[in-house]
Amino acid sequence: MFHALEVDSLVMAYEGRRVVDDVSFAVSPGTIAAILGPNGAGKTTTVECCEGLRKPDEGSIRLLGRDRVADDEELRRRVGVMLQDGGLPQSPRAHAVLSHVSRLHANPRDVDELLEILGLAERGRTRVRHLSGGQRQRLALACALIGNPELVFLDEPSAGLDPASRRDMHALIRRLARGGTTVVLTTHLMSEAEALSDQVIVLRSGRVLADGPARDLLGGRSMWVEGGDAAAIQALLAAELPGFDYRAQGDQLEVSTREDATPAELAVLAGALDRLGLHSVSVALRPKSLEDLYFELVEAQ
Repeated sequence: MFHALEVDSLVMAYEGRRVVDDVSFAVSPGTIAAILGPNGAGKTTTVECCEGLRKPDEGSIRLLGRDRVADDEELRRRVGVMLQDGGLPQSPRAHAVLSHVSRLHANPRDVDELLEILGLAERGRTRVRHLSGGQRQRLALACALIGNPELVFLDEPSAGLDPASRRDMHALIRRLARGGTTVVLTTHLMSEAEALSDQVIVLRSGRVLADGPARDLLGGRSMWVEGGDAAAIQALLAAELPGFDYRAQGDQLEVSTREDATPAELAVLAGALDRLGLHSVSVALRPKSLEDLYFELVEAQ
């Protein structure tokens, strides 16, 4: 089966410590894959190896059927990269920067059209240093897309964007995938990853903890208690219902006995809260979110 991105047994070490430790995954063409993990998980190093910014110590990476190292020159014409810090020159005007990048590609998109799509048409003559953070982020995305890439890496694409701009960014990413472009993104926003991704890859301590379609990884429902001191409620419920599992998340408490909680269990939980006199809290049975899964995975290590 052809994969737009295939990482096999990737290893990268710094000063004898493996920050990427036998990582393998594959991404299908025309899909959106999110690579997630806490700081230090190895996701940035993994993506930088895929982008050609670092050479791995062991393992192989294939992009669009080509070897990342041996076919680097060809891949630079077919792959787009958006770095989190942008890497943009500060003195030139936005239009000039994008025009320069477009000349590096054989079949670039129209500069003015792309600036219009990204809401930068009125900022074309503005020097990069005078753009807002969100505008610089959109210009960095434009530079990644100007060459009509078949595969694009997006590092924190909505960082610095207001809610409306983030919504527009998400719509553009979805259009890219519908048009056949494969998108690999890294983000700390679980809501963004859940809203966009066909595939989720979670890293921790340089290893893959989970890899698969978001809808499959998120299967199951949990019970939640909200509206009080989660830690205090957990202590009371643990004595009242010792057969349940508890996990406090801020002011919310997740309660479960199995992966897929049932209405009958919810009734048992509500009865226990009533006996304890906790009448002001609310209880709910809801599907697991990507954020629930993420914390469940990384906190279990």
